[in-house]
Amino acid sequence: MKAIEFLENNERKIVKFLQELVSIPSQNGINAEKDIAWVVVKKLKEFGLKPKLVDNKERPSILCVLGKSSGKKLLLNAHLDTVSSGDPKKWKHRPFSGKIMGNKLSGRGSADAKAAVAIFCYLAGALAKTQTRLGGQLILGFDSDEESGNFTGFKHLIKEIGRVDAALIGYPGINEIIIGSRGFLRLEITTFGKAAHTGSQSQKGVNAILKMNRIMTALSNLQLTHKKDHFFRFGPKLTISQISGGWAINIVPDECSINIDIRLVPGQTKEQVIEQIKKTLKFEQDYKIDIFQYQPAFKTDPKERLVKILKRNAEKVLKRKIRLTASGAGGVGNLLGGIRVPTISGFGVEFGNAHGANEWLNIKTILPVAKIYLKTVVEFLATCI
Repeated sequence: MKAIEFLENNERKIVKFLQELVSIPSQNGINAEKDIAWVVVKKLKEFGLKPKLVDNKERPSILCVLGKSSGKKLLLNAHLDTVSSGDPKKWKHRPFSGKIMGNKLSGRGSADAKAAVAIFCYLAGALAKTQTRLGGQLILGFDSDEESGNFTGFKHLIKEIGRVDAALIGYPGINEIIIGSRGFLRLEITTFGKAAHTGSQSQKGVNAILKMNRIMTALSNLQLTHKKDHFFRFGPKLTISQISGGWAINIVPDECSINIDIRLVPGQTKEQVIEQIKKTLKFEQDYKIDIFQYQPAFKTDPKERLVKILKRNAEKVLKRKIRLTASGAGGVGNLLGGIRVPTISGFGVEFGNAHGANEWLNIKTILPVAKIYLKTVVEFLATCI
């Protein structure tokens, strides 16, 4: 039996395994990843593979290697955690049901990114069970704590793995191949005032919220400077996403804070952006800026071998042109791009409503995507199926 035939014969099992993964809540900040990690480890062991847990016992990542270490090294990555399911009343079916209606499988994390976890497991199983010889090394890396933006699990995986020649991240989306991602700079800006009793006749105080209002107005009109890029035509973006301030309704607030999410395009650095913000806010002196997350943007050269191989296989299997583009959101691809690893940061199943209620994927795209992945892996690692 060939590896492709193994995937064809196990299409239903891949879907069933995906339903099992969806049924295990792994919401970042709510559930630990240990429960889903053990299920993935068990599945890989069923194929005769030797996966291992990396780092934290409660929030482990998974590493599984097959092939020989003398050739090229290709990393397949997908994350184990999900965002919160949110209000269950907004879901047509239970968020962790894995319910199938028609061709749609619903559930939190079904598309982002448990479909890739399931497919990558069976892809590795196909290679192992059919004893397909690889000319290099295939590395599966399933990371925890991706959705927080801290990428803690992936950082531990990379330390364990070492240098790889290329990486394919299984973020969903069947109509395009993502070869770059915007970076992100997350800031907290705090204004300071002077507290006073709101009913005082003699003391007015200094209202930190009103100061922040002027800052927010200025930032909402700020146009971030950047170089134009064909793959990042949507440009950078600044969003004021959280605000807090005041101690009680009868106290003039002496402190107010906002969190700002800034999406960066190639060429933008945190130093340049912060300098532009400071110039914009030169009318206000009594404030501070703190950085709590930063990842620069990245872009893989469209001529990279992995990109050309995946694009050719995708177009052959799907029988249509697939465009190369960049993503507005960041991910672990930014880390890989930062260490100059040619990275595809997204190509996978057809999906909808990721991070929203009623997240779904089209189960009819699972097998075609699995075949594309498999063909790409063996071609990149210089062997045939």
